[in-house]
Amino acid sequence: MSLLLVAALLPGLGSVTGCAARTRQTSQETRAVTPYLLDTTEPSETATSPPPATPPVTFAVIGDYGIDDAHERAVSKLVASWNPAYVIATGDDYYKPAGGKGTGKYDESTGAYYGKWLKDIRTTGSRHPVGKAPVNAFFPAMGNHDYSDATPSPKTYLTYFKLPGSDFANTSGNERYYDFVQGRIHFFILNSNTQEPAGTSSTSKQAKWLKAQLATSTAQWNVVVDHHPPYSSDSKHGSTRYMQWPFAQWGADVVISGHAHTYERIMRNGIVYFVNGLGGAGRYGFKSPVKGSVDRYRANWGAQKVTATETTLTLEFYNVNGVRKDRFELTAK
Repeated sequence: MSLLLVAALLPGLGSVTGCAARTRQTSQETRAVTPYLLDTTEPSETATSPPPATPPVTFAVIGDYGIDDAHERAVSKLVASWNPAYVIATGDDYYKPAGGKGTGKYDESTGAYYGKWLKDIRTTGSRHPVGKAPVNAFFPAMGNHDYSDATPSPKTYLTYFKLPGSDFANTSGNERYYDFVQGRIHFFILNSNTQEPAGTSSTSKQAKWLKAQLATSTAQWNVVVDHHPPYSSDSKHGSTRYMQWPFAQWGADVVISGHAHTYERIMRNGIVYFVNGLGGAGRYGFKSPVKGSVDRYRANWGAQKVTATETTLTLEFYNVNGVRKDRFELTAK
């Protein structure tokens, strides 16, 4: 099938064109919201009413959040104000300053702030010792600090979380990287840390699993999440070359990463890449923008609010003051 990527030109943004592995239309905006227009025409008496539309679903994406400080608290309050159906995390779910012992480390960094969306957790902590969600609704990736700080690792992480949760099917056979379906979206959560036994190259066992599952996915949207960004303009880590897999060619629509404590949107190889690392840990600066970088932000902490409808996937980034700093929309044809 021939594919087309179309992006709107708006003030302050450059043009984006290219080929995508799946047929999508895109639009982007940072400063204006398209007004809703009411259709005042009366319906025809002979017209057949269409089936009722499926309600939109909102979820949140956070990254590099597990610090247990005022900034994480502010981001968690922002996320809670959206009442999202579930939360995706791009990694670094625990940092050493959060304290705690054993699985109680994640009680301090995650359960205390996002316990509403957790189920099946196993912890010695006391701040949020029992997951209250009827179905697990918190889906993290492993970050480098989940290895370096949440020792013994990855045992502490894998003991605290049960992923993707007892109510979901997972084709990977492990919890270090996994997949699950939420409505119209098929999520693929990767382990981009080099300690991963199944490897992190584009020819690794993990990559072959992703390629095969993307090829058979029937979801409207395929979203890949990992910790280390394939492309990033941040001044500390930069791009992660070994994670520059052919995601678009394999069938992904969106790639979301963390690790860089910034927000960035990048168009490469026909799909959109996001860096989402402003969940609470100290912010980074930027160096010269990488090729395809469209939007960059680091002035405050924040999170992504994502809304899926029958025909669109809208990804917005808000700072903790509730100010929208970026908006990007994919439209299915």
